[in-house]
Amino acid sequence: MARTHIAIRWLASSFGAGLLIAVMASGAAASTGGTSAGSGTVGIPVQTTISTTVGTITFAPTTVVDGQKTIASGMLSSADAGEPVSLELESAAGVWEVVATKLVAANGSFAISWRASVVGQFTARVVTGALASSIVSVSTPETSLVVVKSVLATWYGPGLYGNHTACGEKLTKHILGLANRKLPCGTPVTVFYEGHSITVPVIDRGPYSNGATFDLTSATAEALGITETVDVGYTEQRGKKMVATNWYPPGTTGPSGITGPSGVTGASGSSGSSGSSGATDSGGAQAPS
Repeated sequence: MARTHIAIRWLASSFGAGLLIAVMASGAAASTGGTSAGSGTVGIPVQTTISTTVGTITFAPTTVVDGQKTIASGMLSSADAGEPVSLELESAAGVWEVVATKLVAANGSFAISWRASVVGQFTARVVTGALASSIVSVSTPETSLVVVKSVLATWYGPGLYGNHTACGEKLTKHILGLANRKLPCGTPVTVFYEGHSITVPVIDRGPYSNGATFDLTSATAEALGITETVDVGYTEQRGKKMVATNWYPPGTTGPSGITGPSGVTGASGSSGSSGSSGATDSGGAQAPS
């Protein structure tokens, strides 16, 4: 039976805190049809500013599409003129790596530009050259930097409820998840749409039409307000597994929690009657933020 495909528009969203500087002393149901409508707008800049003891630092945008630039800028003392200042990202192994460096201008200002080249969710910071070259742990506040990839997504469900997916889940109108042709079952994928995000597991294979990368379950689409087929932003968490949970629209009630295997076992967060769902280290779904 054919899936129902609908299209969406994605706008980048902010991930909270600003970037801080540390001064010298001082993160199986196959898709078989449907149509594609519209096109997405990706990469709306979001900037975050915070105050520090040495001035104000601006990091914009905090969510960036792969291949686009993000800039960390701010002011130091004129005494720091000519000193290198670096943008660092924390790797999956917990190691801080310098991705871009700039010299402080004569008036103490700086602007570090980095063209995003790796998709994922990172912790970021800006430090002076002395700290950037130090192997000693630096105690300084950090910020989230999200690099997303823009892809086409469809959604499915009606007419297929009650069938089992390629990952062993029973497809219902409430299950949170998505289909992908290659990612392992249970892989957590965060989907970004119009200022919101939701993290759900891969529970199925597909889609196989429209050139789409993901086929969202109807609950995932509804949780994000998706009604058509268009571009979305996404990141994935390789090497981790997540179990599927249920989601219910605000104002409705129903059972929540683990729905099936998704290739993993263990406890999970669950969605409540308000339509939100918890996030835990061992699984669960992150509600739209």
